[in-house]
Amino acid sequence: MAPTTLEIAFTRGREKCSIIFGDKLLDQVDLELFSGATSLAVISDDNVVKLYSGKLLDRLSGAAKTHLITIRHGERNKNLATVGMVTRKMSALGLDRKSMVLALGGGVVGDLTGFVASIFKRGIKYFQVPTTLLAQVDSSIGGKCGVDTAWGKNQLGSFYQPAAILIDMSTLDSLPEREIINGLGEMIKSGIIANRTLFKAIESAEQYSIQKLKPLVKDVCMIKAKIVEADEREANLRNVLNYGHTIGHALESSSGYRLSHGRSVILGMACEGWIARELGIFDRADYDLQNSLLTRIRSQFRVEARFDPKVVLSFAVLDKKNIGGVVNMSLPQKIGHMHSAGDKYTTPVSKSLLLKSLQNLRNGVD
Repeated sequence: MAPTTLEIAFTRGREKCSIIFGDKLLDQVDLELFSGATSLAVISDDNVVKLYSGKLLDRLSGAAKTHLITIRHGERNKNLATVGMVTRKMSALGLDRKSMVLALGGGVVGDLTGFVASIFKRGIKYFQVPTTLLAQVDSSIGGKCGVDTAWGKNQLGSFYQPAAILIDMSTLDSLPEREIINGLGEMIKSGIIANRTLFKAIESAEQYSIQKLKPLVKDVCMIKAKIVEADEREANLRNVLNYGHTIGHALESSSGYRLSHGRSVILGMACEGWIARELGIFDRADYDLQNSLLTRIRSQFRVEARFDPKVVLSFAVLDKKNIGGVVNMSLPQKIGHMHSAGDKYTTPVSKSLLLKSLQNLRNGVD
């Protein structure tokens, strides 16, 4: 697969961000991307470094002196303590304003590295090199970066766009089942919010091997890229990308991150889809289609729903979309199209209805 490029042109007239796709891309990264760098640092986790850091470090050494900084894997390590450790190492290694960093790994590495790049020396250039399905189709695109706190997921962060996103499709071949489901949740979401054909392609698949999902990766990336182009800072339209995430993030946070992001989003869409149906927003036939697919996925991948609804609610009310204590959600009208009222893509939802959706999920009620 020869490298192909998709560009995101931002509405505020700043530099474009290129998304570069290819097989074995780590072996053939264009070193011109790093022109002018005084040094490079690859930030990765202790799982990914064993698989891919050698290839990338060898390639980057032809551009500038290259360092490796390793963090512990897992969402529980996406916090300010890790940010402090990484920035101390960057300083000790002599990185300066002309240095560049690369995030090699999944969503945790990408979110944290972007945040580090946004604050180190008041901002240095960085690149996303996503190696998981979730990171390739979602978290690496759009410039959202940050860390988790005791009171919720991604509560501290910034919008800081990468210079480029390098998607090596061959890295997906090593993914375990849990990482496939993580990405699959975001792919289903993309179909529901913007592309019925994509949803039907996922729905028609009899099994969800990575080889079945690979051909859909670029289509999913294009959906997010188009939305980010129109609304980089989430003033309105970009909120549609948060479907399933108000409750999904609350489930993930309240579990102490034992429940993965992809599984949380699947459960979040089940709840928020039900809320949309109860509000008369979600077409009932399409709600049934969504619910049927999510139920099948949950059964196939053993997505468990064990939680205290009131505890989850306490995290949901702290969601970043909420204003003035009002819970706001972006909800589907039909598969492939999101609801808007007065050109706003968020809908206020009562805490009692949110709690009811969680109780139904826990009790297995559709």
